[in-house]
Amino acid sequence: MPATTRVVILGGGFAALGSARHLEAALPADGSVEVTLISRENFLLYTPLLAEAATGQIPPSHVATPLRSFLRRVRVWEGEVVAVDLARREVAVQQPVTGEQVTAPFDQLVLALGAVTSYHHVPGASEHTLGFKTLGDAAIARAHVVSCFEQAAMETDAAARRALLTFVVAGGGYSGVELTAALADFLRELRGYYPPLAREPLRLVLAHHGERLLEELTAPAAAYTLGLLRRRGIAVRLGTGVTGVAADSVELAPGGTVPTRTVFWTAGVAPDPLIGRLGVPCDRHGAAIVDEYLAVQGHPGVWALGDCAHVPNPRGGAYGPTAQNAEREAPVVAYNVLAARTGAPLRRFDYRPVGMLASLGRRSAVGEVFGLRFAGLPAWVLWRTVYLAKLPGWDRRARVGIDWALDFVLPPNIVSSIGALPLTSRTVAQLAAGAPPASPAEPPAPAPAARSDPASGSAPPGR
Repeated sequence: MPATTRVVILGGGFAALGSARHLEAALPADGSVEVTLISRENFLLYTPLLAEAATGQIPPSHVATPLRSFLRRVRVWEGEVVAVDLARREVAVQQPVTGEQVTAPFDQLVLALGAVTSYHHVPGASEHTLGFKTLGDAAIARAHVVSCFEQAAMETDAAARRALLTFVVAGGGYSGVELTAALADFLRELRGYYPPLAREPLRLVLAHHGERLLEELTAPAAAYTLGLLRRRGIAVRLGTGVTGVAADSVELAPGGTVPTRTVFWTAGVAPDPLIGRLGVPCDRHGAAIVDEYLAVQGHPGVWALGDCAHVPNPRGGAYGPTAQNAEREAPVVAYNVLAARTGAPLRRFDYRPVGMLASLGRRSAVGEVFGLRFAGLPAWVLWRTVYLAKLPGWDRRARVGIDWALDFVLPPNIVSSIGALPLTSRTVAQLAAGAPPASPAEPPAPAPAARSDPASGSAPPGR
């Protein structure tokens, strides 16, 4: 056994942070185990509240908690993981400011890279849709919707105005349904600020390829959701796929061409593509296949969990890529990492989800908890209570609680801080990273050569 075991965790979501926190609580006092968490962002994004952040009910920064506020003995490294060499047991990390590449050696590796947006090879989707997965996506979504109203209020062409006031959401899972419901409330409130649009129809379309919404819930819960959304004037199209997206329209099948300047994409995710380049066994979606101990077979000392892992369910199939499952997998990985170091027996992962809840806007929600179905106002109260209690950090809970209270009495915020910038997947990524959009003609800068991690001990590299 080496004098010091180096554990590296890749990711910054629920699975990664949960693993780091449980490892930190169990680290030997003699310093024989060092843990490093490498994430492209220095915060945990609380995704259950992303729809409310995107529609101005909560400032986006209030649903993000700094990773360093949770970790004291685990070093946090903000950087982009660009490669993993399992044979040499090292990770290549690109530094955020200089672009320099640094290598981080490991003895035990935890893969918790999460998932990325999948466009399913739909033409134009990556270029002309707005994502709904990151903190930057939430800020951009609200600014873009406000800018559509601003331009529509001054638009003299009726067809162009209708396209500006038509909003399409692709995908009827949790993200798509919650975003659609929150958008319906936001659009209704926004129109009060634009007298020229008082008589203009607002069109909100939810296109879902499946035969019912919220497929993770039971049929009665899905039927309640469908009925509620349609009563609110939302055009829900089931069995409808998005076959193409342009700057000024979207192609639906069936349904044909819908003129619009806004398409939100929530129609699918895929495991981080880095997983597929590791040479480990993967399922058909690209997730690393692990055993009941969350270990990657054929690669001792490599573990995977969360959205980038195919975790077998002892009752058949695999666990879904949900935050609830990721949070329960984290302590098992942390225990097994330390147990494998000493040769102790490993712990199996076996968990039965307690239930799911989805917000439907306007003081309504739907869900099932411990086999009981909730809907309407009681479900909405339960949804807010549960997610406020689970929000990491007392300061964030206080901020969000105050935001919700003020939302009852204050008007919506219609400040468009990003401006009327034509948004593409490239500009979205740059704005989310805090960088100004580059000129399309500007060639990418070559990455500097890699060097070894200059840090030692518990100090963050390069700090």
